[in-house]
Amino acid sequence: MRFSLKIIILSCIFFILTPALLLLSYADYSNAKRALENNFNFMIEQTAENIIGAYDLVEVSYRILSLSLENEMEKAFVPFINSYNKAEGIVANIDLTRLKSQLGEEYDLYIIDANGVIIHTTFAKDQNLDFSKVAPDFNKKLQNIRKESRYQGDRISSETVTGNVRKYAYWGTPDKKYILEIGIKSSQFEAALKNLDLLKISADFEEFNPELNSVIVFNGNGKVSNKPDFVTTDSQIKNIKHSFKTGDRVDFNKYQNSERWIYIKADVEEEDGAASQGDKVIEMVFDTSKLENKLRDLAQNQISLAIIFIIAGGIISIVLANRIAKPISRITDAVRNITGGDLNQNIPMSNSSREVENLSIGISKMTKSIKDKISDIEKINTSYERFVPKEFLTLLDKKLITDVDVGDNKSLKMSVLFSDMRNFTSISEQLTPTQNFEFLNNYLNSLAPAIKSNDGFIDKYIGDGVMALFPNKADDPVNAAIEMNLGLEKLNVEFKKNGIDKVSMGVGIHRGDLILGTIGQTERMETTVISDTVNVSSRLESLNKKYGTSILISGSIMESISLELKSLCRLIDKVQVKGKSEFIEVYEVFGGDDDEIRNMKINTKTNSNKTF
Repeated sequence: MRFSLKIIILSCIFFILTPALLLLSYADYSNAKRALENNFNFMIEQTAENIIGAYDLVEVSYRILSLSLENEMEKAFVPFINSYNKAEGIVANIDLTRLKSQLGEEYDLYIIDANGVIIHTTFAKDQNLDFSKVAPDFNKKLQNIRKESRYQGDRISSETVTGNVRKYAYWGTPDKKYILEIGIKSSQFEAALKNLDLLKISADFEEFNPELNSVIVFNGNGKVSNKPDFVTTDSQIKNIKHSFKTGDRVDFNKYQNSERWIYIKADVEEEDGAASQGDKVIEMVFDTSKLENKLRDLAQNQISLAIIFIIAGGIISIVLANRIAKPISRITDAVRNITGGDLNQNIPMSNSSREVENLSIGISKMTKSIKDKISDIEKINTSYERFVPKEFLTLLDKKLITDVDVGDNKSLKMSVLFSDMRNFTSISEQLTPTQNFEFLNNYLNSLAPAIKSNDGFIDKYIGDGVMALFPNKADDPVNAAIEMNLGLEKLNVEFKKNGIDKVSMGVGIHRGDLILGTIGQTERMETTVISDTVNVSSRLESLNKKYGTSILISGSIMESISLELKSLCRLIDKVQVKGKSEFIEVYEVFGGDDDEIRNMKINTKTNSNKTF
């Protein structure tokens, strides 16, 4: 693949300048992008540490309160266990409402069976709560307490509905059948600890950090302890459980929402023997739209700068390339026009360099030489066409006479027309040799236009006769024959003025398969047509003398011509062609006769056909 000098120069500059500019722009963009992302990630890490620290602070505060309530909790279990023993372990006989009124309204009492189900309680909402389903791990610890018939104080937590602080403690019954549970609210610390509520702390973080959309603290089972109406999605539960069990951080982007979601586990130091789990999973959702906008603006700025520099470099490159390549491009355009056939194209002269000037002069001389050679070739080709019709070459699928070889041939179905002058011998005896040739050429020239206008061509001249070929429809040679006769009538008017007798001719036309080709040898060859079709046409032409007619056609022509022409034809005879056993029908075409004779033949056509 070849390129112009201008393209080569522009390409060299472009492929050096553009990559360099793009590389610099990309490097600047990458550095700035990295800095923005690092700052954003640093903000995320700091936020996560602060939230976990806040949660740890809440847990420490709850633990202090928990320790202060331990003695009170153990004392509260004394009447509870006594009531259980008094009822001889029959849960239905234990009056928890009366027992609560003795202990105080801050207390709630629960009895949990060996399956982890709350079967009796003063807190109606927790009736029939099944820990084996909602908190399997927690249930296992409860069952250990039941089996060991021991006391276990638990951590402080917040009520699901109100957020009030509550401490729980558990005691396995002596018969190891049930777990007694007491929950107590501490009004004394309630106001202070409400300031450490995770919902409020989370809201403070969201207000402080505009990029922080939400903070939610989940239990290990995916529940939110201080948001009872919160519905956790399947994907959230999956991420929470994964982070809770493995301790791994889950970090992913939701690009369609411009959000970054992070799940991180907050480990809490366990109290000895505690039944509940203090570890939490914190979900943080950050808004990344501002970061994305900054990165998009940064990318657009870098692209704009790169485009500006590329355009500026391109303009400079074009100026340099034009100065170097424009004179050569003009000469190239001129040469392209010359190769397209415009030999009159002016060659631009340039003094930009000696080499370009010499090139222009050389191309001008070359163009003149080509014009002279083409003129000679055109004259030769014109001369060839006088001897070999170009239509003949076309039928042989040859473009030039030089492409023709001895033996080239092609089988075709065509119409063959033969014509012959009737009284040439008697006329020629009255003329000098020069007059003979002039007379004969005038006669033959009068026939050629009719043949050519009807899509035929003259294959050869045979003395005063003509053989013409018609490759298309059968109407063509018949129309040509009629026009030839009409043209001859006009020529006879001129002959009469010059004292030449009236000239008449006969025409024979037949249609059939033939072989068109070349014969001879390499040094001398000619075109010819080989077929019985030619012999039949010649035979029909000669029969005009016998019947006193001007135009005779065969039955194969008659079958193929239009109805209009058929109306100008009549059956003359059936003849046997020399060398053939079959007979052919012979029809006269009287379309070239004068009006009186033509009308007479039309009127007698039916009777003539019947008589025949």
